[in-house]
Amino acid sequence: MKKVFVTAWLTILCFLLLANVHAWEVPTYVRMNGGARMWFTTLQGDLLQPDRTKVDLVDNVGIPKDKLVWEFFGSARFWNIHVFRFRAEPLTSYEARNDSFFKIRNFRAGYDLDFFMSPQLLFGANADVSVTEFDTDIQNIPVGGNVYTYHDNQTLTTPLLGLHGTFYPILDDIALRPNISSRVNWWNYADRENWEWEVAGGVDVPINKLWTWTVSGGYRFWHTKFKRERDTLDVNRMGFFIDAALLF
Repeated sequence: MKKVFVTAWLTILCFLLLANVHAWEVPTYVRMNGGARMWFTTLQGDLLQPDRTKVDLVDNVGIPKDKLVWEFFGSARFWNIHVFRFRAEPLTSYEARNDSFFKIRNFRAGYDLDFFMSPQLLFGANADVSVTEFDTDIQNIPVGGNVYTYHDNQTLTTPLLGLHGTFYPILDDIALRPNISSRVNWWNYADRENWEWEVAGGVDVPINKLWTWTVSGGYRFWHTKFKRERDTLDVNRMGFFIDAALLF
């Protein structure tokens, strides 16, 4: 609780001392940011067997559906319109009491082309390459008269295409800069089905003309389905998130 009060006090202090400094007063040739995301996920998923039996990760395997996921991200914007991004989910482990588990590790690199920009609106296209490791181990799970025990680990590399946009209300009388943003990614080819979307609202808190602290929150939905050697994995993760980043 003490840390919360200190953070709130520093935020208010920055606002009072830097009322004439705006978050968008940064160099146009290069901008960089880095931060972390707390994603409060709810898991839904099935392990589809060759005989079409569905082994539910939550109801059958006993995987806890609620999990806090940590992600770390960074980006570099060049000449206003080109953005190179990186995001990592080092390891998220969903573990059941019977020693079964479901683990996800994800790393992705992306590029944004912001082809429309105005003082209040940004819109563009994006492309990502996502590398995700899915590690599944189920122990003595009875479903439909069968008992399933096996381990499957596979790393999936997937291209993603999408669109993104951000709306910036300009408030001349205050230093804070609110924003509303959204992003969609999609890929569906052969036995791979991937798509995700998120919406967020945030605020930029300027520290000086070159440094800005950004805080945002929103909701994200993530889906993947693909055939593995032993089964077909069909998983959704969804939930609210909180981002904190430093822009310079």
